[in-house]
Amino acid sequence: MTKSEKKIMETMDFLVNKMGWESGKIVKVPYVFKYSLEKRIIPRCSVVRVLLSKGLIEEGKLSLATVITNPEEYFSSKFVTRYVNQVPQLSNVYQGKMDVQDV
Repeated sequence: MTKSEKKIMETMDFLVNKMGWESGKIVKVPYVFKYSLEKRIIPRCSVVRVLLSKGLIEEGKLSLATVITNPEEYFSSKFVTRYVNQVPQLSNVYQGKMDVQDV
């Protein structure tokens, strides 16, 4: 398995098994695989998982493209800063300093 195949498999595994997104929807946004799993996908998805678990956002209104591909400032303002009063630990989750289960 090449490095790029491994990266695709790891990203698909995370998005399908940890986030619960359908593989068919993921492959419709192939450019998501260009982003780092550790530096971008996991931190952003961790924030989304917290917000979903707290009922602050609706899964049906989320798109993979919105979560992963938008610039840092957009994501931070839409998903972190906006909800920091309701979930003070959200910044720590985003920075990888706190696990989703600890929130």
